[in-house]
Amino acid sequence: MLRFFKNIESKTDFKFTYNDDKIMLNQRISISQENISVYKVLENVARQTQLSFTQVNGNIHVRTNPRETRTERVGIAELADVQVTGKVVDQTGEPLPGVTIAIPGTTIGTASDIDGNYSLTVPEGSTLVYSFIGFQSQRIVVGQQTIINITLEEEIGALDEVVVTGFGTQKKENLTGAVSSVSKEVLENRPITNIGQGLQGQISNLNITQNTGTPGGGATFNVRGFTSINGGSPLILVNNVPMDVNLINPNDIESISVLKDAASAAIYGARAAYGVILITTKSGSKSDKPSISLSFNTAVNTPVVQFEGMDALERMNYMNTANIARNGVPYYQFTDVYQDKIIAHYNDPTQPSAFPDPQNSNIWLMSGNTNWAKELMRDSYPMSQYTASITGGDDRFDYYTSLNYLYQEGINKQFDEKYKRYNFMTNLNYKITDWAKIGTKISMNNSNHIFPPNNSTNHFPEGNSPFQWHQWGNWPVYFPDGNYASNGSVPNTVQFYREAGHRKREIQDTWLTGSLQLTPIKNTTINFEYTSNIKNTEEEDYYKKLPMYFVDGSVSGYYPFTNPSQVTKSNYNDKYYVLNAYADYANTFGKHDIKIMGGFNQENLDSRYFYSKRENLTVESIPFMNLAYGERYVGDAASQYAIRGAFTRFNYNYDGRYLLEFNGRYDGSSKFPKADRFAFFPSLSLGWRIDNEEFFGNLDSTFDMMKVRLSYGNLGNQNVPGNYPYIATFSAGTINYLLNDDRPLTVYAPGLVSPTLTWETVTQRNFGMDFTLYQNRLNASFDVYRRDTKNMLTRSQTLPAVLAESEPRENAADLKTTGWDLTVGWRQQSSDLRWGVNLIFSDYTSEITRFSNPVGLISDYYEGMQIGEIWGYTTTGIAQTDAEAQELDHSNLVGLERKAGDLLFADLDNDGKISPGNGTLDNPGDRSIIGNNTPRYSFGVKTDLQWKNFDLDIFFQGVAKRDVWLSNNFWLGGYTSEWNAHNKLLSDFWTPENPDAYFPRPMVSGGSDVTAVQTRFLQNASYLRLKQLTLGYTLPKALTQRAKMEMVRVYVSGNNIWEVTGIHEYKNLSDPEMNGAQYYPIYRSFSLGANINF
Repeated sequence: MLRFFKNIESKTDFKFTYNDDKIMLNQRISISQENISVYKVLENVARQTQLSFTQVNGNIHVRTNPRETRTERVGIAELADVQVTGKVVDQTGEPLPGVTIAIPGTTIGTASDIDGNYSLTVPEGSTLVYSFIGFQSQRIVVGQQTIINITLEEEIGALDEVVVTGFGTQKKENLTGAVSSVSKEVLENRPITNIGQGLQGQISNLNITQNTGTPGGGATFNVRGFTSINGGSPLILVNNVPMDVNLINPNDIESISVLKDAASAAIYGARAAYGVILITTKSGSKSDKPSISLSFNTAVNTPVVQFEGMDALERMNYMNTANIARNGVPYYQFTDVYQDKIIAHYNDPTQPSAFPDPQNSNIWLMSGNTNWAKELMRDSYPMSQYTASITGGDDRFDYYTSLNYLYQEGINKQFDEKYKRYNFMTNLNYKITDWAKIGTKISMNNSNHIFPPNNSTNHFPEGNSPFQWHQWGNWPVYFPDGNYASNGSVPNTVQFYREAGHRKREIQDTWLTGSLQLTPIKNTTINFEYTSNIKNTEEEDYYKKLPMYFVDGSVSGYYPFTNPSQVTKSNYNDKYYVLNAYADYANTFGKHDIKIMGGFNQENLDSRYFYSKRENLTVESIPFMNLAYGERYVGDAASQYAIRGAFTRFNYNYDGRYLLEFNGRYDGSSKFPKADRFAFFPSLSLGWRIDNEEFFGNLDSTFDMMKVRLSYGNLGNQNVPGNYPYIATFSAGTINYLLNDDRPLTVYAPGLVSPTLTWETVTQRNFGMDFTLYQNRLNASFDVYRRDTKNMLTRSQTLPAVLAESEPRENAADLKTTGWDLTVGWRQQSSDLRWGVNLIFSDYTSEITRFSNPVGLISDYYEGMQIGEIWGYTTTGIAQTDAEAQELDHSNLVGLERKAGDLLFADLDNDGKISPGNGTLDNPGDRSIIGNNTPRYSFGVKTDLQWKNFDLDIFFQGVAKRDVWLSNNFWLGGYTSEWNAHNKLLSDFWTPENPDAYFPRPMVSGGSDVTAVQTRFLQNASYLRLKQLTLGYTLPKALTQRAKMEMVRVYVSGNNIWEVTGIHEYKNLSDPEMNGAQYYPIYRSFSLGANINF
């Protein structure tokens, strides 16, 4: 037995503790097992001996199995005794011998026998703790039940955690690349609709942006900062195939790994330049009894940002003040009679909201008072989600099947927007023989979305957003005669959303994967996986004519962009095929562990697109083309794309101390000319397990593990525009004039392309350290990296103007990104409380190191440029007198006469005028770099507590430094146009009585000095947001088992609950996460849910 303990200690990080007097160290045991966990070995030992094993962090405590001991403590002996019997098994149904069953704080306890059975007499109401090495402990309150059967779930320790990597898995302790992972617990039992919501702030330098709140809206992913001037995103694979993660049910996810550096990502070659996100879905459990899970949550959403415009009287007074200051007279629309009518209706809503124009009695003038935000935006809107799954199996066959339904409504009060998503997934595995296993995965993701028609025009720059900043408060929804109010070509937004039509999008996304795994010889596994995907997207755009009305009720015309009525139908059909074939070999020779893997990957995409459009619907309420009589428009397109690669990986581990990994992939992409399609992308990484060195022994009591990592690798980026960027293509059309009474067909000359177009290449260097301390309570990981993106595509030549063609794109620009990321976690457990906290921090900067910009235009990229730079003027204040305003020449910036209340700027070039110079680095005029919109020092703080049957999750997320220029009309609407503006402007613009105002004097458009990028209105977009808070309660097992249920948990939760930001006090005009975009606000969500297991 003593030799056995020492053998385990030499090969693992576990240490055995025992009492020499009570443990028979000389007793003999027989063990002959390979490629099996320590836990399974100890189960075997427990069956042969009278020993039980209990793991406490890195230590394994050994003791003899007591037949049954009992030492009573004060307060326990007075309770009635209950004889409890039962059986303890693992998740596969196998008995667990040697499981400790005890009352905490007493010596009342026993251990399960070789068949997992136990018997124990305890006081009624006692709490029994079932514990065994490698398994999660369970706590059961003993009521009057006499039979308690327990299934213990395996617990993965910090050192033994297995992480999914490219085409395989590795122990976390042996990783040499920069890899982060999270398990299903991050996503389960949370009211989230997509994976991005669940992952935000969970992994350092995985930057996720939820930039829209539209129903069904997804997230964008970025790994380690700015990628390329041509864009770039991480490769996202679900079970080794690329998939739209916004369509996946988050509850189907088993684990997620993020490969951040080239060493870990090189196995994926051409598409892995900017990281890889590997998602593994759930598989079946090997238990005779099926396990059924049900979950639901229902939520109420409210918009985070709400625009409140000026009402009728406020807008009239503001416009008059502005126009009097500029032109000496009130604004042209607000004549005396106009003002009287507006004031009358404002004071008495029964007064007319519009009146005939004295100059033209058949045209309405508007004197209403409408709060357009209230008319268009709901205060709250519902969302609900339902999930059901079943899992089970045995040694030969296992299965997992799930169904999910998501329902969301939109924020628009005047349009019944709905999004529905249906998910079905099944994962089946069958072991044909001891050396052959087959599997099938089926995933069906369908979604239906009906949403408002696209009204993005000069009068509707917000597209289909419910934010309509442009409409004045004096415009009513209806004229006094009941017709919709209108004003020339400016539409009534209530009328538009109610009457104009709709857009529909239906997606059917089906994936089928067949797999075969062979183990023909010892230590060798061969895998074949073939996946086919058919994705069909159907869209319908439908517009009806929207009339405008005269005073007499007759139609004065139709809004131009709705006339004629029309319907457009489009179909996108994608067929995607993936073949993965790979084999791996692993063996140990003394102190040498080796693993070799090699394989082949082939992917093909075939896309088809078809659309048809017809105008002039006979019956406008029925959007069918055969009911239209107008001109027909049809079009189609086809595209193919393929990638082929051979890959390999070699791992070497010497004595658990020195680690080496080599990855390589020879990749080819159809997006490049034949001569330049293939390239080889290698990487090398090294690791040193310092904790396994002899000199480290004195630190064993503090450090459980200490590892340093170093990696270097090359990757390719094939994300170039289009699938045929190396082919010069013609375009065809018809000319705009007649020849022989016809518009002849015209073929236009193709553009120029570079004959040497090839890969963008990415080189990464990474240094990292991993620690676990204090018996695995504290873990930390730190990485610092540099990523060089070479040969980015750009236009690099200046060609003669007589050519009348733009220069071709070439591989002619370079970029450098440097950064770091840090993860720190702490876990603590006592008898009743389990507590953990996880902190992530990251930062990066990017710099252009090569770019052809010989003139040095600051409006373009240039060498030495920090990505995200904001060039602007330095504002020094607001002029208090006309003389102060006119001290410098501002004619190059604004054409209006300068007056008191105008902005003052610093004359940086000391030439007596404020100007942009010639917009170059040598002559930027009075502009300089005033900020940077790169998010710096991103962080996330997550804590979770479990106390008895209660659980609490709290998650904060934010950015410590970021500048943003809010150029939209929500912020400066009073100066950019004649449309409406936010009502907070009223209390904070300059007047002689309000000299310290934030905004300058009012203007009726023309405020180019106000809208010029400058320090005064540059916003600090740093923020801290309470992203998620969930409080749950799990009903006692004694109660749920009576109802034939294994577990029932109820919870309340909130998302985006609260935030603090550096944006000016008018922060409700802009959400810091959305970078100033205001098309569809993200939402706060408050939900109630339940999880039930049978």
